[in-house]
Amino acid sequence: MVSACGIHIDQRRFRLIALEGSPKKHKIVAHVAGEIPPGADPAAAVGSALRALVKREKLRRENVGLAVSSGLAAFRSLTLPFDDRAKIEDVLKFEIESDLPQWNIDDVIVDFLVIDAKPGVQSDLLVTAIPKESLAPKLAACEKAGLEAAEAELDGTALFDAAREAGVLGPDSAQVLVYVGDSSTTVVLADGGKLVSMRAIRAGAQPLDGLPAEEAAAAGDEAGEAEAAGPDDPLASAPAEPAVDPARIERTIQRIRRELARTISGARTTHPIDGVYVGGRELPGFSGEAILDAPMLALAGLPAGADVPAPSEMIVAYGAALHQLGSGLLRPHLRREDLRFTGTFERLELPLAVFSLLLVTLLAVRFIVLDRQIKWREQNLQTWLESSNTFMLPSSKLPARADAEPYPGRLKDPSDALVAYCLKAQADEDPDRTKWEQIDEIRKILLREIDAKKKELGQKRDFEPPISALQALTTVLCAIDDLGEQVGRIALRGVNADYMVGKRNNPDDVVVKLDIDFLAENDVVATSHFTNLLQAFRAEPWCVEFEEKPTKTIDGGGGISVDDMTIHVIPDRGVVTPAEEAKDSTP
Repeated sequence: MVSACGIHIDQRRFRLIALEGSPKKHKIVAHVAGEIPPGADPAAAVGSALRALVKREKLRRENVGLAVSSGLAAFRSLTLPFDDRAKIEDVLKFEIESDLPQWNIDDVIVDFLVIDAKPGVQSDLLVTAIPKESLAPKLAACEKAGLEAAEAELDGTALFDAAREAGVLGPDSAQVLVYVGDSSTTVVLADGGKLVSMRAIRAGAQPLDGLPAEEAAAAGDEAGEAEAAGPDDPLASAPAEPAVDPARIERTIQRIRRELARTISGARTTHPIDGVYVGGRELPGFSGEAILDAPMLALAGLPAGADVPAPSEMIVAYGAALHQLGSGLLRPHLRREDLRFTGTFERLELPLAVFSLLLVTLLAVRFIVLDRQIKWREQNLQTWLESSNTFMLPSSKLPARADAEPYPGRLKDPSDALVAYCLKAQADEDPDRTKWEQIDEIRKILLREIDAKKKELGQKRDFEPPISALQALTTVLCAIDDLGEQVGRIALRGVNADYMVGKRNNPDDVVVKLDIDFLAENDVVATSHFTNLLQAFRAEPWCVEFEEKPTKTIDGGGGISVDDMTIHVIPDRGVVTPAEEAKDSTP
């Protein structure tokens, strides 16, 4: 699975490298390079060429980095009295605006690289500025290919980290890294493995159009190779590069060497410069000779064994892919304004705004529909109310209505309160209630009058019935029977139960009186049985009071007898109803 892609778009050429693996161990799994025809739309040309590679190699749409030519940017040095990155971003545009008179500060993207920093004291920055209109076509080209760039950078930062990954940057030496592009040459100065400076020379290997036919014919072999590539090759339709003017190339080489000499002579490095490492487009006669005793060496920035044509041209694309893997020392951020709120709520502003508009529209339509339904319902309820009054009230109570014969359902003599409210609701003079609440209020008035009539007729009572003496007596006798062997054999000589009305704050109860004999082999056992009965009754919740009576021994020693044993009983006390039992069992 492809882990990251790096895309390098220059003025006339584009390159792509796809990596698979981790930052420490990875390999190149796909690569492509192609031409941008003169006068063509870069977005369309690059997008169509890369789209075929995306489909063929099944490249991931995430972790895509874009590198553009440093010749599009301006470089400035800036020193600030703090090293907090958040503060630097807040004041960067304000501090650098006066150093960029050629551009409106609102029309450029400003990035910075920390060259040196003293914690809490100051920071030395390399500030880069690129016009938004120069970066936008490159980003559009990636989007058309289905590879939206998560980040953008200059080719100098990608070149630096690609050389660092290849082991070119030693800790005890300084190096000059050179990348020859189409229309500009990027120069990066490194010292002890750290970035010192970066600049762009406005001279490159871009071919010149409009050459004589005999000079352009020298490119025929390259054109033939492009045609032989086949229809599936995304580069098959790319035009051959026309021949170049040798004199123009010589002047370009001289200018680049002159600028490199100025860079080397003005470099302030701690370590000696061990060489000038050159990559990118090939300029005949450019490499070989030393510049100010610094040898010119080929920059091989790709992993060993990588089968990539023209590897020196793919270094920048490789460096951009490394950054997307999380490797590299530098952290360029040219998309800081486009993706400033990446991963935060503000990143979703546009989708949320569209969703909010759709939601508001949906709610507005829903409100209109519900409003019409409510009005339609109110109209129907008004018709229902009027029909109900016509059916229920007599003719004399309703204005502008002819007399009619009475029939079941019509009230002969409704109360004044009912008639008054019915007419009030029909005239819509009760704004505190809706139509449905007005109809429900009429129903409540009718129910109150029906209850009043039932009370007059004795059909409804609001008082509790008296306690049943039979139920109290049955409760006592069943309790005695449940005691079984605890009370032994008994004989009832007299039973009486009387309902007693409570006095003062005492509740009503039933007084049960028993003439009872406890039969046993002797009076001691019989007394024990009487004691068990006494304790069991006093433990029952329905037993309000147990009046002890004196006991007498039965003649012959066969037990004891008690006359008028009195028990005050409330039968329903302590009885749990089914509804209360269900409520108590609810967790």
